[in-house]
Amino acid sequence: MKTKLVKGLLHDMGNGTLHVRLRELPHSEVMAWVTGQGVQTTAATPVAGIVAETLVQVQGRIEQIATVRPELPFNIDGIVIKCDLVVDQSQAGFSSRAPRWAIAYKLPATEKITKLLGVEWNTGRSGIIAPRAVLEPVELDGSVVTYATLHNVADITRRGLMLGDSVTVYKAGDVIPRVEAPVVHLRTGDERPIPIPQVCPTCGDAIDASQERWRCVRGRACRVIASIGYAAGRDQLDIEGLAESRIQQLLDAGLIADFADLFYLTREQVLGLERMGATSTDNLLAAIERAKAQPLSRVFCALGVRGTGRSMSRRIARHFGSMDAIRAADAEAIEAVEGIGPKKAPGVVAELVELADLIDKLVKAGVTMTEPGWAPSAAPDADARADTDTSGASELPLAGMSVVVTGAMSGALEALTRNQMNELIERAGGRSSSSVSAKTSLLVAGEKAGSKRTKAESLGVRIVGPEEFAGLVGLFI
Repeated sequence: MKTKLVKGLLHDMGNGTLHVRLRELPHSEVMAWVTGQGVQTTAATPVAGIVAETLVQVQGRIEQIATVRPELPFNIDGIVIKCDLVVDQSQAGFSSRAPRWAIAYKLPATEKITKLLGVEWNTGRSGIIAPRAVLEPVELDGSVVTYATLHNVADITRRGLMLGDSVTVYKAGDVIPRVEAPVVHLRTGDERPIPIPQVCPTCGDAIDASQERWRCVRGRACRVIASIGYAAGRDQLDIEGLAESRIQQLLDAGLIADFADLFYLTREQVLGLERMGATSTDNLLAAIERAKAQPLSRVFCALGVRGTGRSMSRRIARHFGSMDAIRAADAEAIEAVEGIGPKKAPGVVAELVELADLIDKLVKAGVTMTEPGWAPSAAPDADARADTDTSGASELPLAGMSVVVTGAMSGALEALTRNQMNELIERAGGRSSSSVSAKTSLLVAGEKAGSKRTKAESLGVRIVGPEEFAGLVGLFI
């Protein structure tokens, strides 16, 4: 059956009907054809896909895969269960975020036991006080782990952790090390309570413990140097020449209290600082002036809203188009942004309210509050996915593509940072990613591409060089 299927599809390639045929076939037959073309799939592994007719068969296959998982030559963190027949997929349709005909079943994370040696307390840029577990080094999923997330004081209390405990450790999402729980029966009696800070570990001021995530009462002002330095960084406002020592000078002189104050500095004020001559002053003020023209995505990133970063800031800016629209959005509207769930959205809204005065100062200073080239996006329903889609987004060269960049860029892309490459990908309609997977559509591989290129080759991912990619997205560079 497989041989006949492959021959039939190969014949279709010659008369141009292959695309139509593949869309009509059951998923299992499509995978059989892909395997027949020499593409490496799971077909020859112990976790090959099967067609199940009952829930009992589905559960049995999940248990089989979970059993052989430790011996696999590659890492897996879950199993996808989907409707095989196209007619069933069509009837199920899509939600706003995902198909209704497929679901991902997450396998339990791999756990190891090690010792909890200590707990470090750190204050983040936004004033959040976060504990970090210091562990006896343990190898976990291919890397040696010495630190792990502990979330907050309530989390430590709930888990009943003590210094000296033997604890189970796992990687959340197969990436971030976290402490799961103490192994109580291994306690020796020498374990000690974890000291809980009574004041901010950074500035010594009081702690606001009204919520689970404790925060210094000074908020961002506690680590204002870090907050301003982050905002001025290369991937945010890109204010060249604003070193940490210079920020400290400006703070000590009372000239700034946050990064918005930078846009109100005068030449006379900066010249009055120690070791600031005319040339360095003019260069710094010119860099600050250029920062006003940065797009909304970078301005939003500079705000340092908890739970967002460079990629999420770009998604938010592209989704809403203006700072006014973002500030007017409620939690439900924020949740509509790809990657923001119902737990994170209320926090983003609350944070924007907290940052209102800072944003107002930025607006008054003339900082850009819109995203260039923004256009409303259509709802991701089934019609939007059809071949007849004529929306502007579908006409972009990277529309619907997941793109990974690796190695050193050259030619027209040589001067771009990795963040600027990601911005370029998203302007051209694609989605930037940092890792290669079966979902990757395109790998841009420069000199010394390394393991990502090797993995892309093994998965059959299309690979292009910097010059070819520049030609593909030339209008957006």
